[in-house]
Amino acid sequence: MCVCGLLSGFLAGLIGVRSPPLIIFFFLYEFPPVQVKANGAVIAAVNTVVRIITYVCNPPPEEYGSASWFIAEDIWLYVVVAVVAITASPVGLYFTKYLNKSGYKVGLTALLIVNGVTMITTALLDLI
Repeated sequence: MCVCGLLSGFLAGLIGVRSPPLIIFFFLYEFPPVQVKANGAVIAAVNTVVRIITYVCNPPPEEYGSASWFIAEDIWLYVVVAVVAITASPVGLYFTKYLNKSGYKVGLTALLIVNGVTMITTALLDLI
């Protein structure tokens, strides 16, 4: 678990996506969904706090075009992400009650596939 956590933290710092190593870990080792969600919440909270501290302490490069990482034009992006996350979380928690172990693994597999497709698509679009 420590190796997956280390790899997850490294990937979160490197590319902003921490999920694949954790998805693979929880796919291979059986843990109750409540523990998986608790681990995910703690990891996401720590990752977010570290990112905010880093962004506040380190100004962006000159080519960024702003003296701060946080600009007024992005406020609606933050608001929409917060509203969607707050709205979707209870729905996901509700449906968790109806998942058995195989359904949970199917969900993890689907999430891993979506992460992979997203990363590959983003990389290809950056090449164009």
